[in-house]
Amino acid sequence: MDVETVRHALAVARRNGFAEVELRAGEDRFRARLEPVSPAVAKAMAPAASDAEAALAEIKSPLVGYYRNARTPLSVGQTIAVGDRIASIEALGLLSDVEAKSAGEVVELLVEDGQAVQYGQVIARVKP
Repeated sequence: MDVETVRHALAVARRNGFAEVELRAGEDRFRARLEPVSPAVAKAMAPAASDAEAALAEIKSPLVGYYRNARTPLSVGQTIAVGDRIASIEALGLLSDVEAKSAGEVVELLVEDGQAVQYGQVIARVKP
C-alpha cells in the first residue's frame, strides 16, 4: 500500500464526513479515526469553488448504502442524458437506481463500485 493511496483515502473520508477509515491490501492494513470538524471550520477549510466548478451539475446518492456500477460503468468523458440509469445503490439487499437528473459530460467520478455512500453524497459531477 503506497502513501498516495492512504492520502487519497483520507481526503475522500474527510470530504465526505467519515469518522473512520480502514484500508487493506494483502498483508498491509491501515486504520485511522478522524476528528469531527464543526461545519463552520469545514466551510472555512474548504477551497472556494471556481466558476467552472460552480457550473457543474452534481449527481447525488438518493440513500445510504453501497454504490454499484450499472451494466456499463459510468466513466469520465461519458455523455449522459436525463433519466439515464447511471448506477445503483444497494441497501438492505435491494438495489435502487440512480438516474441522471441533468444531461452532459461526466467530468468527475467520486466513488468506486462497492464503496459505502451516504444520503446526498456527490457521486459524480456533470458538465451540462
